Amino acid sequence: MDHSDNSTQTYSTRKTLIERVKDQYNESAWKEFANIYTHYIYAVIRNMNISEHDTEEIHQKVMVKLWKKLPQMDTDQIRRFRSYLAMVAKNEVKQFIRSRSRRQDRETRAVADASMNYLNSIRLPEIEKIAEREWQIHLTNLALKKIEPHFSKKAMEVFRLSIEGVPPDEIARRTGIARNSINTLKARVKSRFFAEIQQLREDLQ
Repeated sequence: MDHSDNSTQTYSTRKTLIERVKDQYNESAWKEFANIYTHYIYAVIRNMNISEHDTEEIHQKVMVKLWKKLPQMDTDQIRRFRSYLAMVAKNEVKQFIRSRSRRQDRETRAVADASMNYLNSIRLPEIEKIAEREWQIHLTNLALKKIEPHFSKKAMEVFRLSIEGVPPDEIARRTGIARNSINTLKARVKSRFFAEIQQLREDLQ
């Protein structure tokens, strides 16, 4: 893949980016960090049965925590950065529920306690499963966003439907594209897509 193509955004490598965000006032680095990781962190929080409204608040707390902690961390010791982000998200969810439970009356507190029990029952392997699943979805979405400018809307629609598991005949019906053109369009996008996935894995993992 040619990374000299200015029409495609190329992300900094994970290690380079984390070194840059250790400068808390490097706005461009933090903007890139948020651009790469926001949707992933948000999805991890939502996977813990948190409402959309509360997820927004918790996500902001996670970002503030990262803003405070990353400059002091030896990030070389973090084996998987995405797993570290998932654990920070989990801890912020627990803190959010503790804080809310202190403000609730006994009846509503029972609901919060049930949520707390659920969160306390999550162990690292389960958090790892959530992190891994959401990371693969996140990489897919990043790759699709990056290759989108290089293909027609029809070609991208065909490819998106195909990776969702929609059969070719149904894709043809939905898009109005001839059945014998489906595989051709899909193949054009597929090679670029997997090249982007591979590059993102090398850059961000």
